Amino acid sequence: MSEDNSPIGSEFLVCGLGTLGQSCVSMLKSFGAIVYGIDCAEIRYWEVPDLPHKLDGYWQGDCRQVQILEQANVHRCRAILLVTRDERTNLAAAFAARTLNPTLRIIVRSRQDNLNQLLSRHLGNFAAFEPERLTAIALSAAATGDEV
Repeated sequence: MSEDNSPIGSEFLVCGLGTLGQSCVSMLKSFGAIVYGIDCAEIRYWEVPDLPHKLDGYWQGDCRQVQILEQANVHRCRAILLVTRDERTNLAAAFAARTLNPTLRIIVRSRQDNLNQLLSRHLGNFAAFEPERLTAIALSAAATGDEV
């Protein structure tokens, strides 16, 4: 058990709290997970009611920055979902997260099939999805691995 009496490995980090990110947080919370969030801008409109109160931690900042990822407990997380609208941000954050947590499952929103295959071989424990092809439920399930 972790310090807060939750099972070890039940912590997730969602970077990008737009529509897709908020839906992923909601799904992960419905699985009973501890979920942290990062967004580069102040969220003025929460599409999922009461979501700010459901997050176990929220940071405003750039998810590519090591210090923001450290503050958001990436070292304790089982998986990170990088679902910002900017693919370059998602990919740069994937590398930064991997340096901080070598066992972290990395789920990325990306349309670059060839690049994603290369990154999967290089980073390990990596999956990339086009959000138009998948729902937040599928992305959240991918983050939990095969234990759902």
